[in-house]
Amino acid sequence: MYNFEPEFYKALMESLDNNSVLRKRNENGIFVPIRCSREFAEMMECEPEQFLRVETEEPLSTIVPEDRDKGAFLLNNKIADDGANHTILRKRTMKGNIIWVDLHYAFFNYDGGQYAYCNYFDVTALKENEAQIQSAYNSIKDELHAIALESLVTLRANLMTDTIEEISGRDVYDTDKDNRSFSALLRDRLNYFPLETDRKKFQETFNPLSLIAKYNLGQTSISEVLFSKRASGRTCFVNYTVTLRMDPETGNIMVFATEVEYNSEKVSETMNEKILAKQYDMITYITDGQYGVVIGDAKNIKEGSIFPKEKTGSYMDYINNEVMPFVYEEEVDKEELLKKLMPETIDREIKVNEPYSVSVVCKIDGGVYYKRFDFYAVDLESKFYILLKSDYTRLQKEQSAMNEQLREALKEAEQASVAKTAFLSRMSHEIRTPMNAIIGLDTIALQEENLSEDLKDNLNKIGSSARYLLSLINDILDMSRIESGRMVIKNEEFEFHHFLEDINTIIYSQCQDKGLNYDCFIHGKVDERYIADSNKLKQVLINILGNAVKFTNAPGNVSLSVECLTKKDKHSKFRFVVKDTGIGMDADYLPKIFDAFSQEDGSNTNKYGGSGLGMAITKNIVEMMNGTIKVDSVKGEGSTFTIEVVFRDSELGSDTKLQDVSIKPEDMRILVIDDDPIACQHAKIVLEESGYASETCMTKQEAVDFVNLYHARREDFNLILVDLRMPEYDGIDVTRAIREIIGKEAAIIILTAYNWSEVEEEAIDAGVDGFMRKPLYGENVIREFYAAFRRRQLNYEKTKREVNIEDKKILLAEDVDINAKIMQRLLKMKGAEAEHAENGKRAYEIFVEKGENYFDAVLMDIRMPEWDGLKATEEIRALDTDYAKKIPIVAMTANAFDEDVQRSLQAGMDAHLSKPVEPEKLYETLDSLINEGGGIGHGRLC
Repeated sequence: MYNFEPEFYKALMESLDNNSVLRKRNENGIFVPIRCSREFAEMMECEPEQFLRVETEEPLSTIVPEDRDKGAFLLNNKIADDGANHTILRKRTMKGNIIWVDLHYAFFNYDGGQYAYCNYFDVTALKENEAQIQSAYNSIKDELHAIALESLVTLRANLMTDTIEEISGRDVYDTDKDNRSFSALLRDRLNYFPLETDRKKFQETFNPLSLIAKYNLGQTSISEVLFSKRASGRTCFVNYTVTLRMDPETGNIMVFATEVEYNSEKVSETMNEKILAKQYDMITYITDGQYGVVIGDAKNIKEGSIFPKEKTGSYMDYINNEVMPFVYEEEVDKEELLKKLMPETIDREIKVNEPYSVSVVCKIDGGVYYKRFDFYAVDLESKFYILLKSDYTRLQKEQSAMNEQLREALKEAEQASVAKTAFLSRMSHEIRTPMNAIIGLDTIALQEENLSEDLKDNLNKIGSSARYLLSLINDILDMSRIESGRMVIKNEEFEFHHFLEDINTIIYSQCQDKGLNYDCFIHGKVDERYIADSNKLKQVLINILGNAVKFTNAPGNVSLSVECLTKKDKHSKFRFVVKDTGIGMDADYLPKIFDAFSQEDGSNTNKYGGSGLGMAITKNIVEMMNGTIKVDSVKGEGSTFTIEVVFRDSELGSDTKLQDVSIKPEDMRILVIDDDPIACQHAKIVLEESGYASETCMTKQEAVDFVNLYHARREDFNLILVDLRMPEYDGIDVTRAIREIIGKEAAIIILTAYNWSEVEEEAIDAGVDGFMRKPLYGENVIREFYAAFRRRQLNYEKTKREVNIEDKKILLAEDVDINAKIMQRLLKMKGAEAEHAENGKRAYEIFVEKGENYFDAVLMDIRMPEWDGLKATEEIRALDTDYAKKIPIVAMTANAFDEDVQRSLQAGMDAHLSKPVEPEKLYETLDSLINEGGGIGHGRLC
């Protein structure tokens, strides 16, 4: 383990850079990842969260199986026996690609835990280059083998037994034929070096003890060029080369030695050209201000060349005379490029960033060419460098063409998105408008006195069905979320008998109208409450049951059976079976039933109706709930659909400590504010596991926008969790900003990993209700915010009063006459008087005609003829009176998208109510704005 200063650990724990992963040892002794950098996730072709999840569930799973022993240190934090703290291995990315990485790691203790800090360097290109070099090496071996008889001497010897096993060549010494030992042969060779320095160098380099020592140090190839007298009597330079290998059968160290006339330099140049010329059109050395071309020829460059005219010369003369005149100034800053190519810049940059690369764009004979200069250091002290010049014009043009295609595709996608948004906004208005009338009339009818029980029951069913229809409309109009994969499955607590009652109310009436028999069976015991997305599952079951009714003729039967199959680990697995005695389906069609726009018989479209999307959406929702759906059917006999999903068991009813607080998860709105995306995700998971849906944001401005938006819709958050320490603003600043918008509403809890005693008094003064320590645990979260709500509930009950808008005068701008009449009756039921204007322009005229302080508030529809609600609001706010600028104006519209709320606030409205308007929310909003000044106030939108 390493031990550094605490500040080092603090910096290490709070930030990751480059391609790094922070791992922590768990209870099983395994170092699992807890954080990873964005750069590393991009290397692994995934998001950081996906990598963390995969490696936590199955450590080492992203390492190629053959290399997993190299990553075994993560299982026991043991550094390799040789003391190394890095290893090279292969990893498989989340898209299935294999990459080579050089993994450097260090272990350390911090805050009672054991950690491993891992840095990954992508060496795939290096490994590919090694493969090329290996191929070249094999080619050289084959070539040397082919010329073995032309070599002066070749031999194979066993170092461990000091025996020569094979010797041949065209210039073998007579003494070599005496079957002597390898050491004797070496001693004899000393007699054939005319120069004393060569004799000494040969003896030091090739004696057996020296060779064994070199092999143990990993040096397996040794070569010396010496001046030698041959057996034939002539003298020449000879390349003495020894290659050391271990015999796989005996384990002995073997010597493969050759004595070759000194022509290996030419062989080396040839091999370099074959390997490197594929990537570079010029290889040059630079030293003392001069260059020398090693590989490359201007005559072989077809076009667009900036190859030097001479093989050697002044480096700066080459740059100034043969590079800079061709620089394409429309794309490159010429002065800046010259600075990058100056020797002093190369000296500075190559020390910290090797290779030092410079891109050069040239215009030659009307064509544009893209070059790259890569500088490598051979010796930094002597400033001896290598310059590799390559041409990537073709790749650049291909990339530019691809980018242009992407830009066009993006443009088309954006245009399609705008068109879709406009369509959804329009459809939202058109569909919600009649729904507003249905729900409004139902609400008014229920207020009548002396209603019979049957009539009241029917009206309640109308309201329930209408509201369910509205929820379906909301899902359908939210197609953009479905298409982009952003449909959210909510984990909310629900009452099971209400869930079934809503389904049965709708299906029973459909069966009754068609003369069918409908039964609902519950097998075994079920609990009163569960946690799941009941609305989505309700949509699934009603869709399947609705199809069963549609395709079953009287007299026939439709049934829904419900069974709790298992209860395990606080989860219950349910099976829902829908049966009918309808027309059924052929076995050949069943595999296609869940395809979009799929119908067995096209003629049924006119007969039975339907868009053909219902079953595709149904299957999608079931799978998002981690459930399964299957179908069995016989033509002419009927169909059976079986759905299996898992609910989380509710704990609220069994916790006596929490029963005194009347809070329903489905009524809760929770906001989490933290600049760390991992912390946000963790908080969201903790809350969802407890049955509470939440929103998250990462900045003060985003938090203020969220709170403003929901406050304008009169849907304030009940609980807000705020991180104490964030960049620019801390949690106390954020709390003050939120309190300015919502006042004392909502409980605000500070999240922190630090001691909060120093800021506790300031935080409470700012409006904080409590503190909670990171990391979050479900039990602590629930306990703390229930405690906060107990306090909030007590305070609320002390100040709570009846809504009162009696004798208030309201200006109502609404172009649909029936909606206007319904709204007037609803307001009249609370003693308020509403004056109707049929469009935005008329609303403005009435407002001006009535004069100062006549109206107490304005209800403004958004989509109207003449002037829409936004235009009318802007004109009213533009009047030069305090009354016009301060009178509460409430948007009342079928446009329910967030951008519509933003536009209404920007136009000067104080609140935004979505149609169909719930009467109680309407009364509370008007009372708050008129009597308490509870609006956000136009111009307060941040």
